[in-house]
Amino acid sequence: RFDNRQGGGGSFGPAIQFDTKGVEFGPWIRRFIAQVRRNWEPLIPQAAWSMHGHVIVTFNVHKSGRISDLSVVKPAELDAFNTAAYGALASSNPTVPLPPEYPSDQAFFTVTFFYNEQPPER
Repeated sequence: RFDNRQGGGGSFGPAIQFDTKGVEFGPWIRRFIAQVRRNWEPLIPQAAWSMHGHVIVTFNVHKSGRISDLSVVKPAELDAFNTAAYGALASSNPTVPLPPEYPSDQAFFTVTFFYNEQPPER
């Protein structure tokens, strides 16, 4: 599951949040999450079956879908969790281009990868 600690505007629940700037992102988010999940699942370490934690990663998605400025801003105690989360996003680059009506050149995301944890209730 994903979460956004610094986003605002449109909310996609505990899965993901960011500033949509009034643009419909539903189809884009579904494709993005599916792409990242396909790249993340093979990277999830065996420790995820018995341990828990979460990793917070920030990045920008440009109009073209290019991901830049990828950074783990709150690592999990188990480095394998950090590597899997970072790797899932890095291997999803480029992702789907932003909706053409999005008014900025890029969108800032903060994503949390949860390992055997539930996102906090809102």
